[in-house]
Amino acid sequence: MEEERREHNSISRRLRQLIAAIVPLSVIYICVSIFGTYYFRMKIVDYTETFVDYYMEKIETTVSNINRRMGMLILGEGETEIEANSYISEIQTTENIAFRNYFISRLRDVLQMYSMEYGNEYHFFAFFPADSYYIYSNADEYPDKGGSDKYHNDITDKLSKGELIPNSGSPYWQFVEGEEGCNYIIKFYSIKEIYVGCWIRPDDLIAPLENAVKDGKNSALLFDGDNKQIAGKKEDIAGGAVIERKFVNLPFHVRMVIHDYGLFQTTIGIQLVLLGIAFSMLFVTLSSTYSLYNRVMKPIRKFSDNLERLSKGITGMEDISVSELTELEQANTEFRQLLKRINSLQDEVYESEIKKQLVYMEYLKLQIEPHFYLNCLNFIYNMIDLGKTEQASRMAVMTSEYMRYLFHKGQEPVTVSEELKHIGHYLEIQKLRFEHAFDYYIECEEEVKAEKIPPLIIQTFVENCMKYAVDLNSRLSITVTVFSEETEGAPYLNICVIDSGPGFSGEILEQLSDRKKYMEQENNHIGIANTLKRLYYTYGERAEIAFYNAPVKGAVVDMHIPCKREPEALRQEEF
Repeated sequence: MEEERREHNSISRRLRQLIAAIVPLSVIYICVSIFGTYYFRMKIVDYTETFVDYYMEKIETTVSNINRRMGMLILGEGETEIEANSYISEIQTTENIAFRNYFISRLRDVLQMYSMEYGNEYHFFAFFPADSYYIYSNADEYPDKGGSDKYHNDITDKLSKGELIPNSGSPYWQFVEGEEGCNYIIKFYSIKEIYVGCWIRPDDLIAPLENAVKDGKNSALLFDGDNKQIAGKKEDIAGGAVIERKFVNLPFHVRMVIHDYGLFQTTIGIQLVLLGIAFSMLFVTLSSTYSLYNRVMKPIRKFSDNLERLSKGITGMEDISVSELTELEQANTEFRQLLKRINSLQDEVYESEIKKQLVYMEYLKLQIEPHFYLNCLNFIYNMIDLGKTEQASRMAVMTSEYMRYLFHKGQEPVTVSEELKHIGHYLEIQKLRFEHAFDYYIECEEEVKAEKIPPLIIQTFVENCMKYAVDLNSRLSITVTVFSEETEGAPYLNICVIDSGPGFSGEILEQLSDRKKYMEQENNHIGIANTLKRLYYTYGERAEIAFYNAPVKGAVVDMHIPCKREPEALRQEEF
């Protein structure tokens, strides 16, 4: 109990150390993420403010230049403006239609030149009320509003009716609500009873601001002097950063609302998701470790203590709950029943039966090797501690299959296929532990896979290969083959285990040459002696086994045991 308590405290201490290391790192990560979010958001807002200031300054400059150009046209200053002024005079005074059309064309060229200079969104025009001539710079556009003619008609109509007042002495432009939603901002002058000016749609004025935030979403809104929205989508500033700027030469102000910060905002979301996944994985790992300790390591420890008591002759055994590990509980129960049977066979009359039972006990001891299982569990625990969950998972599956085979089969015969599958699990476990130290090859004839043999008669010799032949300085090769044969017309199985290690020593080969004597004497190779005894009690003198060294290098164990398969000659006669 004291040792179990110390081990439990050790596990708890490691878990606390792991939590103590992860929690501060997580807090630091969250703080850095929050600070990074705030910092980069402010940087994006600063960038957007710079962009808005630059664009508004550009508009201010353009508007000032247009005002200056229109003023020069009125005063007749500048080469182009003098020509335009003369074109206006000729159009008003000439009676020749061809000349008039020529001067209209030249005036349109001047207006188009202005539009190209300041931008196609600025529409320059000249309107002659007496003749109803409307000369404009740009081709028809704005199909969503019925084309430019809608704007032209609205401007000429309002100028004819005197609804628009020239603001020659003021730098300000005015906003006009046209018919059918054709709204525009206009600045015009009166010269020789002719109106000359420029107009622009409010949406075109702020259009470049819509793309101020790269990969994100923002909205640009334009308001007049009465704070009435005249351009942009419906105002929505919920959850966004707001930037407001006023024009100097225009009676309007702009409001920018940043709704989405684009890729950066997506990155922050991904970081939060990854943080949630990390905490979930931490919780699962801690839960799995705690469950592994309670459901596997703890029962294994109890079972190991029972084996130690048994080796010391103490018959009292600690109970293993069914809820902890079913296979160990069954093996523990079987040990209890076996001890009762051994205690009842004290008479010399039953000496042979006692020997058989002792052989079976040794077989059970071979099944339950505490150090092997504890090594496996320590390997699993270390892999989880190092974050190598895939290796830990594979070792857990292999160990579980290995133990399930041992505890479920007992001493009942098993098929060759089952035994070889179990050998494969054992070698895979060792492969995970020693990795590149050895290779193995298992081959079985298809027709003998269903034959029955005593369990673990192959494993003993494979374990000896791992114990005495594996050398981390050179790569070992282990081969297990099972084939059918006939001896004196009777069907047999030939089971051969070969390794490329140093082979048997001369002393061991001499001891193994007399099989009966070897089974009776005390030696260090309990597994081999136990296997020989089980073969003898199962098959008597019919089973044969040979031990020798390969011609080049390595040890060879060659077994020949009878089976129920019909001999080839008999099958041919029946056919």
